[in-house]
This record gives sequence, C-alpha cells and structure tokens, in this order.
Amino acid sequence: MKRVLSAALLALPLLVPVTAHAQDRTPPVIIFDTDMDYDDAAALAYLAEEDRLGRIELRAVTVVNNGGGLPGRAIRNARCLVERLGLRGVQVADGSETAPNAFPDEILQTVDKVVTSVTPGCDAAETPSRIRAPQLIRRVLRQEPTARIIATGPLSNVAAALPEAAGRVTSMGGAIDVPGNLCCGTPPQFDGTQEFNYWIDPAASRAVIRHNPRPVHLVPLNATNDVPITPEFIDRLRADHRTPAADIVFEAFTHPDIQPLIADGLLFWWDPLATMSVVHPESVEFTKGRVDVVTDGPAAGRTFLSATGRSISYGVAADGAAFEERFLNTLNGRR
Repeated sequence: MKRVLSAALLALPLLVPVTAHAQDRTPPVIIFDTDMDYDDAAALAYLAEEDRLGRIELRAVTVVNNGGGLPGRAIRNARCLVERLGLRGVQVADGSETAPNAFPDEILQTVDKVVTSVTPGCDAAETPSRIRAPQLIRRVLRQEPTARIIATGPLSNVAAALPEAAGRVTSMGGAIDVPGNLCCGTPPQFDGTQEFNYWIDPAASRAVIRHNPRPVHLVPLNATNDVPITPEFIDRLRADHRTPAADIVFEAFTHPDIQPLIADGLLFWWDPLATMSVVHPESVEFTKGRVDVVTDGPAAGRTFLSATGRSISYGVAADGAAFEERFLNTLNGRR
C-alpha cells in the first residue's frame, strides 16, 4: 500500500504543470468578419495557415454585404476560399446588406474580378446563409466567450450582434490625425478625413467603438501606412509560394488589374496587418486614447480623439520588414 501511495504522490506534481501547460497552449478561437475584398482574401489565407500551424482555431467567417464585395458574390467568394484553403468545419454566414454609404462601383467590380479569379471552377452558391452573420457571431461567443472577432470591413455585422456579443474585437479601420483614403468616385461632399470601412457605416463604427462590452483594438491607417504592398515583396512571393494560401495571395496580387495599383503605391496590407496583430500583438505598436466616430455630415466616418470618446488601444506604427517576413513565412506554412 505504501508503495502505491508513494507512486501516486510522486505522480501528482507532474500532473499540475502538464495541465497548466496544455491550458496555456489552447489556441484562441477566431471569428473573421470580412467584406471579402482582395486584401481580406489575403488575410483569410494568412489565418488558414495560422490555423493549420495550431496558433489559432478559426471557427467562423462572417461576411458583410455592404463593403468591398458585391452582395451575393461576397459570400460565394468566401465559401470558395474556405474550400480552396481546406478549412473544414469553418462556418460561413453573411448579413448587413445595406449601409448609408457604398464603395464606388469601379472598386466593387475590380474586387469581384480579382477575388473570383483565385477560385476558378468553384460552384459555391450566392444564396444568403440560413443563419445570419450577427446570429453566428453571437452563437460562437456563447460557445466560446473568449473568442476574438477580427473585423476587416464595415462594422455592421458586429454592431448588429450587440449587446449580446462580448468578444474582443480587433477592427481594421479609421484614420486618427492622418489623412483618410476615400477615392475613386466617392461623393465629393465628404471631406476626405475618413477611412473607407468606417465611412461605409459610421453609426455601426461608433456603436462598436463606444458600446462593445470590451474595449476595441483599432488598427487604423496610422499603422497600415507602414506596410505598403511593394513590387519587391510580390517578387519574393513569386519565388516562394508553396501552399494554397500563398498561391491565393500570389494570384490575387499579380492580377493584371492589381499590378498598376501596386506600382503606383496605392495598396497596403490593411487587413493582413490587422489580422496578424491578433496572433502576434508585437506586429503593431499600440497606444491608448479616447476615440470617437463622426456619424454624419462631410466628416461622416472620421475617427478622432475626444475627451468624451471611449478609451481604446489603437495602432500608431508597424515594422514593415518584420511584417513582410512573418507574412511570407506563415503563408508558406513555416513557423
């Protein structure tokens, strides 16, 4: 009996650190809320590899229909990308068909052409999902309260999931004391201080900033301006794309409609940087400030610092070279 008890007691200390270690390594559950633009496709490709490497568990892709993807086509493209990336068990849902403002048709048509081109032969349906995106967000958060929402388009779905949604939100959007990026045929009455995602649905942007149960992490143009898409990086990707994820990014950003935009310095890794900051927080330098959003008038969608705003963390800088190295390695499945 003494031998049995001694053996049991000797075994006990080993159980505690093993259990704690296993808990420490539990990957965070991710909800990816997207408007299915071409850089959203790149962000999803990146998340697929982080999922495969065991650093996250991608649980759901929710599509907002009022952003850079055409309604119907956006969820089709999301379904096709999930299929090509081998993301079995990942749920896809869409929602939020309308918003006060809209991407110019020129941008929408280019986005659809480029994203469709990376899923040739896919016959996924364009029909809306049975469960709507806000419902799916709430469902996942009930199942896993610590799940994190990465929002790379307008915040309409996330706002519609409030107040039940209590997830930690990282949002790509906004421009705090730096120029906005409206372009390409947006209405002239707006003053140019806005970033596209927050301009599309300013009320939703403000609702999430001010009323999400947990303070938002914002990755605005302040940080994404440090990660331009360069011809040199595309050349590196041309020589080093060994997975479906890397293939998708290579094919999208060598598309004939995209190459001139890269050459002119007009494109940035907006969504991949915001996405990476969730898995690797050191990718973005954050500071704290009280942020609010203008909801109407010429400055609708502008993010600004205000004494009455919500205290949140927002990105102010990023290391472009470090981002590119990690992005390329992760896309290719390298740790």
